[in-house]
Amino acid sequence: MKTIIYSKYSNERSRAFSIRTDILELECSNIRCVRKTAVYPEGKEHIQALYRHYQALSALTDGTKLSWNRCIPVTDGVELEYIEGVSLEEQLLFTLHTQGTDACAKEFLDCLRFLRSLHTGAQFAPCEEFRLVFGDVSLPVGTDCAPCTDIDLLCENILVSDGRWIAIDYEWSFDFPIPVNFLLYRIILHFTDNANRGEEFRHFDFMGQMGITEEEKNAFAAMEAHFQQYILQNHVPIRNLYPEISEGCYIPEDHFASEDLQVYFDCGDGFREENSMLYRMREEPLRHLRQEIPLPDGLKALRIDPGCHASMVHLSEFHFDSQAEQAAFCLREGTVNDDWIYFSEEDPNIFVTEIPQGAKHFLIEFESYQPGQAPVEAASQLVKKYQALKNSRLIRWKDTVTSVLKPS
Repeated sequence: MKTIIYSKYSNERSRAFSIRTDILELECSNIRCVRKTAVYPEGKEHIQALYRHYQALSALTDGTKLSWNRCIPVTDGVELEYIEGVSLEEQLLFTLHTQGTDACAKEFLDCLRFLRSLHTGAQFAPCEEFRLVFGDVSLPVGTDCAPCTDIDLLCENILVSDGRWIAIDYEWSFDFPIPVNFLLYRIILHFTDNANRGEEFRHFDFMGQMGITEEEKNAFAAMEAHFQQYILQNHVPIRNLYPEISEGCYIPEDHFASEDLQVYFDCGDGFREENSMLYRMREEPLRHLRQEIPLPDGLKALRIDPGCHASMVHLSEFHFDSQAEQAAFCLREGTVNDDWIYFSEEDPNIFVTEIPQGAKHFLIEFESYQPGQAPVEAASQLVKKYQALKNSRLIRWKDTVTSVLKPS
């Protein structure tokens, strides 16, 4: 008997595309599978197409290092293999943090060239199905295409294991010709600009290197907009109602520098914006700060945010005035090696929950390194330790650190 241990509804879209994704576990075992079903009767055809696309895509990549998450039809939908692993995007970010932008860019371009090489066997010519999904755009006729294309073959949707790539989440596949450059356009955009990495990779001009012209970029942007509307059709998602029901929002970055140190004081009512202090970092040549922080009476815990972006931090001083040794701390996400901390996600946090009685000040001194700035050896050790922790399930990607980490 299979038990549902996780469910997710993707229903901020047209009834024809609204689906439910369940993770099921076989009773008395760790064997799992993924089941996708239609939320509404109108969605059955969309779900049934997954198995057809799985067959077509598998034929496309047969004999290469890329395969597709195994799919089988069942009575009320399809079941897919449950796979755990590191995504291609995580692998690229590992290279970024340990070897710098040049090495990451080279690896990313190799990935793009490999994916381009798979998409042959057909030539583009607009058809009614294409216009329905992507609109009536002007594109060169006769460019290379594959008979079937998964336009969501993004780096985050490819798992890497022992040199093999396994593509997951191929819901948005189409069995009519789509220019391969549109797929590459989406992959590049999602890895760079859409993930706030556009500026650090701008000078590599990935799109230009892959032969994507300015005219194509304009056409692909129009295709993407039409595709998003095709998914919605007459459905109005909650996010689009925001301007009508809200007077606006407060964006902290509009009011203070994004790379300040922010310290939150919990005196029994949690970490609140009004109970925090900002300290400006020195920017050149590295972000650096030495600061003695006055502590309020009744302090229960500290939250220290060294900037807003993924980074590596080297601690020189981190202790209360009443202590000689470094204060113990824990992380929401990341890992520690001696005096180095690796934050792999945005909005890094350090939590100090053991407050000495009578403490009046907290002294912190640190340098913050962006990708490519940190010493290679220290960066490599930290990222490898993070991967080991993640693989051992002490932490989970985009989840919380479950053990208190104390630097030696």
